[in-house]
Amino acid sequence: MKVNSKVQESRKPGRPTVDRRDEILDAAQRLYERIGFEKTSIGDVARELGMSPANLYRSFSNRRAIDEAVAKRRLTVIEDAAWRAARQAASDPDAAMHAIAQVVLHEMRRVLFVDGHMNRLCAVASRERWPVVEQFLDGLRGAIRHILFEGQRAGRYCTADVDAEADVIVRAMTPVWHPQMIDIHRDDDLEAIASQLAAMVLRSLRQRVE
Repeated sequence: MKVNSKVQESRKPGRPTVDRRDEILDAAQRLYERIGFEKTSIGDVARELGMSPANLYRSFSNRRAIDEAVAKRRLTVIEDAAWRAARQAASDPDAAMHAIAQVVLHEMRRVLFVDGHMNRLCAVASRERWPVVEQFLDGLRGAIRHILFEGQRAGRYCTADVDAEADVIVRAMTPVWHPQMIDIHRDDDLEAIASQLAAMVLRSLRQRVE
């Protein structure tokens, strides 16, 4: 049987003909939650899927690549929620600032914590500042910049450097946005603190206009 040469050329050498990356990430995430991030091996993930480790390596070059992909998947959920809140700024930038403060906190708790305790993978990624964490923080700064631009356009905020201001605001939200801080203060009323921080940011932005 003659194989179409165009089909052969379109396949990347060393890659599986069927993309199983999502399946691999699903399996890895289940195992991380069931037996622990640090106790899970490549062999465990392969057995969960009924495949050989060699086939798994066709989709991911090493264990760290799987870990980063799982972390990115979780962080993307939070970033998407932040942007949904930020897009409210077109009609009400103040409401958007309050919304993003609460939404990121809520999604951090929902996505990165299990039974009230921080996901171990999240803890390692945060402590070691993996590239996916830096990308996530850039995404949050981008969402804040969007709110600031809309507030300026409406004549409600004044800031000379939107990029620097967005970075300061993300840092100011550390008590309610950083997973380790959320873990330490899990028994505090973090929603109230998030509201207070958002109000403080807005007062500062408005004072420059008045």
